[in-house]
Amino acid sequence: MGPETGFGSLESILSPKMALTKKNSINVPLQISEGSSAPGEAGSSTMDLFYAPRSPFSRKILTVIVELGLESHIRLIQTDPWNDESLRRYNPACKVPTLLLNDGTALFDSPVIARYLDERAGHRLVPAGIRRWDAGRREALGDALAEAVIRRFVERMGPDCDRIARVVARQEAAVAAILDQLEAEPAWMEAPVDLGHLAIACALAYLDGRSPELEWDRGRRLLAAWFYDFRARPSMTIATTPEIGAFRTAVSR
Repeated sequence: MGPETGFGSLESILSPKMALTKKNSINVPLQISEGSSAPGEAGSSTMDLFYAPRSPFSRKILTVIVELGLESHIRLIQTDPWNDESLRRYNPACKVPTLLLNDGTALFDSPVIARYLDERAGHRLVPAGIRRWDAGRREALGDALAEAVIRRFVERMGPDCDRIARVVARQEAAVAAILDQLEAEPAWMEAPVDLGHLAIACALAYLDGRSPELEWDRGRRLLAAWFYDFRARPSMTIATTPEIGAFRTAVSR
């Protein structure tokens, strides 16, 4: 297939009349290792994933890629979006993950990238019918959990004041409520693995590592047992250490 209809092309599944987010005109040079092609180079079936190792949303997409068996189609580009403006060339928000297709289209953020990859792989992680909405709801809970943990961590780095205390308390309330709901509705834990499971697992892994002082697993026996079993899946292991996966040559910037 040519670059306009190949695996890494959005036009192959979307109407050409739909608005696409293309790389913008900010002229920021990318640092690519010697012998590597430029990100999004036309004529290649390889897609470039800009990711950060600590990001729970990057980890979520890495698990999706491994679960779908797409590693050979993905080249990893490790980046620090806080200190490297190069990513803004493709994603105006300068956030990870960002997926650059071989036709120059940039996809973001993680829900969009996950659904694009699942579409290309034959709908293996986004169920059909009514289960689709349950999986999407659980994905939203997982993403909200990760967001709350991030916000809490960042706010606690600032000076003590009433405003920060209120924001931190609100994030902790969100974390607790999400965990309690997941514990109270355990039927999803026995369902076939879908995008919701991956989002929740990646958020819990981030919470476990970033905020251990919250002791989230105390009093949540079912959720803790599910997570400590689920995190042994190959996709979770590889997402933590991508270099052991079958991705294309990784590039650090």
